[in-house]
Amino acid sequence: MTESMEPAHGLPVAGWYVDPLDAGVLRYWDGAAWTAHARPVEDEPEPERAPKHRLGLAAVLGIIASTALLGVALVAIAALAQREAMAADDATDRVVVETTTAQTAAEPAAPSGRTLAKRARRDLEELGVTVVTAFADRPDATVDVTQVDGDYVVLADGTEYARIEVAEGVELGDFVAGGADSFCVWVTTPANGKVAHWSPLDVADEDGRVDRSGGCADVVR
Repeated sequence: MTESMEPAHGLPVAGWYVDPLDAGVLRYWDGAAWTAHARPVEDEPEPERAPKHRLGLAAVLGIIASTALLGVALVAIAALAQREAMAADDATDRVVVETTTAQTAAEPAAPSGRTLAKRARRDLEELGVTVVTAFADRPDATVDVTQVDGDYVVLADGTEYARIEVAEGVELGDFVAGGADSFCVWVTTPANGKVAHWSPLDVADEDGRVDRSGGCADVVR
C-alpha cells in the first residue's frame, strides 16, 4: 500500500513511500535510509538541462551528514536521484530539435506547451534541491530565491549561495519562505500563462500522483 511522506520528528517506519519530488516513483525506506528499490507509477521520463552549478550527490551527502536534519536529507537525496534519471531523455530531445532545425533552415518555432511544461519542471527540480541543500548547509540562515537577468539566485542571509540558469520561456514567480520542509517556490511560462510549483509539503493522492500545477497559495497557508 502506498504511503505518503509527511514531516515528522522521528524516523519514518519502513515501507514504500511516494517520492516527494517525483509523483511517478515509489521508493522503499528501510526504517533508517532510502534503499535502491523503486518502482515507477506511469511516469514519463523528463529531460535535464545542465545547470551552471550542478551539485553532486557526494557533496550534498557530505553537507547533510554534518547536520541533524534527517527530513532535509531525504528530500535532497530523492531530488538528486530523479534529476539523474532525466538525463537520457534530455539528450534525445536535443538531437530531435537540432535535426529539425537543420532540415527546415527556418526560424525556430515557438516552443509547445508540453516543452514549456518540461522546462518549468526541470527548473523547479533544480531550485528545489538547491534550496534544500542551502537549508542543510546553512541551517540558521534565512533562505530566499530571486531572479537576476537569466539566472535564479538562491540567497542565504542575503548573500548569493548558488545560481541556476533560467530555461527559455520560464520565469520565477515567487518564493514563499519557510523551513527546509515547508517552503514553496513557483515559476510561470508567460507564453501560455501556466504556473507550476515545488514544495516539500506536496501530498500524493491515492494513485501516488502529486499535482504541482498552480502557485503556492494552496500549498503554504
